Amino acid sequence: MWSDHTAFMAFRTTMWGLNAAAYGFGYWGYSNPYYSDAYPVGGGSYVDYSQPIVMEAPATTQVAAAPADTGAAAPAPGMADFDAARQAFYSGDYAGALASTNKALAAMPNDPIIHEFRALVMFAQAKYRDAAAGLYSVLAVGPGWDWTTMATLYPNVDVYTTQLRALETYVKQQPQASDARFVLAYHYMTMGAKDAAAKQYTQLYKQSPQDKLIQQLALLTGGADAIGAPSPESQPPKPAAPQIAAGDLVGKWNAAGQGNSKFTMELTKDGNFSWTFIQAGKPQTVKGVYALDGNVLAMEPETGGTMLAEVTQPQGGSFGFSMMGAPPGEAGLKFVKG
Repeated sequence: MWSDHTAFMAFRTTMWGLNAAAYGFGYWGYSNPYYSDAYPVGGGSYVDYSQPIVMEAPATTQVAAAPADTGAAAPAPGMADFDAARQAFYSGDYAGALASTNKALAAMPNDPIIHEFRALVMFAQAKYRDAAAGLYSVLAVGPGWDWTTMATLYPNVDVYTTQLRALETYVKQQPQASDARFVLAYHYMTMGAKDAAAKQYTQLYKQSPQDKLIQQLALLTGGADAIGAPSPESQPPKPAAPQIAAGDLVGKWNAAGQGNSKFTMELTKDGNFSWTFIQAGKPQTVKGVYALDGNVLAMEPETGGTMLAEVTQPQGGSFGFSMMGAPPGEAGLKFVKG
């Protein structure tokens, strides 16, 4: 997928790192197809999947319980509830697991591990739409667990297998239930069954070809064939990237995206940038530093992460801007000066 973009290796950028940057810059509009209403979890907090789960440095760095250490610092608020949730889940008390998970989320609402665990509780209870809503928000900006992690949450593999077979049966009986199919694809990917996951993501892509996350997950598991795009091997070699002078991009630029999205980018001579976009009718601004290497513009926000884009040589007061790693056929933006 990224074979012709050597800058990715330099920046060690993954698909999810790119997605996080894209959503953070408003480059892709986020819309969770499986989510409708916020769900109260106590303490005035809500589970809200209308936005991606921001990958802050979570208090929970692993799912498996750590050994007791009486000399360690006090655990973060909500960790005791998360421990109780895992113990209840392990014993098959899924209602109790959900109750304790909600308490943990009230204390740590931005912890993606707990949100992914909550989706697993929903899966165990055959509440597939709720599971899909949480998983979509988590996978938008970060990879899910592997099988080694998930297996530790079950007393034995037979319990998990029974739940997975129930989901497979449901998908066969309800082939248009995209929420359940999304959950099934996630579980196949978690187990390392890449071909099986690709089959499900390809079906989801046929149902929702405009969904950027589905499109990328299909590419990740099934390659270009999964979305009917030409394979990289069949494409003619790209011409050498032009060397663009940083001074040519200095100034304030405006662009319009899909729908009513609008962007303003200002690049200064001293290597700083300001990027403003309109989301839900409200302007949001990202600031940081940038660098230009050939035709690759790298912008690093103050909050972390990196946006990588290929730009064209400015001509007639405008230039093209395409996020690197975007799915085939992505139109990109056209920035106009002024």
